[in-house]
Amino acid sequence: MGWLLPVVICFALLFALSFLPADRSLRQIDEQGLISVCMPESYPPLVTGEPERPGFEVELVREIAERAGWRLRVSSNPYMGRDFNPRAWHINRSICQMVAGGVALSDTTQAFMDTGAPHLETGWAMLSAGPQEAPEEGQTAAFYAGLAGLDRIGLGQYLRGQGTTARIVQSPAALLEALETGEAEIAITEALIAQTLIAERPDLTLTWLPGELGRIPLGFGFWRGDLTLRREVTRLLEEIESDGTFAELASRYSLDQSR
Repeated sequence: MGWLLPVVICFALLFALSFLPADRSLRQIDEQGLISVCMPESYPPLVTGEPERPGFEVELVREIAERAGWRLRVSSNPYMGRDFNPRAWHINRSICQMVAGGVALSDTTQAFMDTGAPHLETGWAMLSAGPQEAPEEGQTAAFYAGLAGLDRIGLGQYLRGQGTTARIVQSPAALLEALETGEAEIAITEALIAQTLIAERPDLTLTWLPGELGRIPLGFGFWRGDLTLRREVTRLLEEIESDGTFAELASRYSLDQSR
C-alpha cells in the first residue's frame, strides 16, 4: 500500500489547484486595450526622457504594445534606476502590469516577481584611446558606477591587482572630460553607459572587462501568476527579434551585446 500515499498527495494538489483564481492577466489587457508599464524616470540608453529618442526599452515596449493592439501607458518611477532590488521601487500590481527599463534577472528580482528571458546584458566596461585588453599598470581610470548592482568591491580589487588607480567622477560626461584633459588614460563604467558614450566618441575603444567581475542579464518583470501575459510578451519579443526590428532598435541606441 506504499504506493497509495503519493497518489493521494497528487490528487490533493490537483484539487487544491482547481481553487486558484484563473489567470486573466492577458485577457484584462486585451479587454482594456491598454498596458501599463513601470519604468525608471531615466536610465540611458534604456530610458532617456527625450521625446525624439525615448530610450531602447521604451521603444521596444512600444513595439510590443503596437503589435498586440494595446495602447501603452508608461508609469515613470523615481525609485527605479537607483537600485537593482525591486522591493525598493514602491511598485505593485495596481500601478503597472509589467516592469521594464533595466530589470536585473537576479535572484533578488526573481524572489519578488516573475521575469521573462533576458534580452540584454550589462557588466563593467572600459573606454580607451586605442585597443587595450585590460587596465594597465600605472594608468589612472576615471570611474563612474551608474546603477547599483554590479560588484564595485570586486572591481576595486581587480584594478589594484592591475596596478591601476581609480578616480571617481560624478557623471558619464565627466568620464569623457577626464579622458580629454588627460586626467585619466582610461574610463570604466557600467557597459550600457559605456555604449552610449562610445556613440558620442567613436574614436574611443570599448572593451568589456572580464566576466568574473560580474555580468547581469536584463529583461522584463511580471507579477506572480501572470503567465498568459508573460507568454504573450515573450512571443512578441521573439517575433521582434526574428524579423530584425530588435537589431534595428539596438543599433539606434548603439547597443552592441557582442563580447
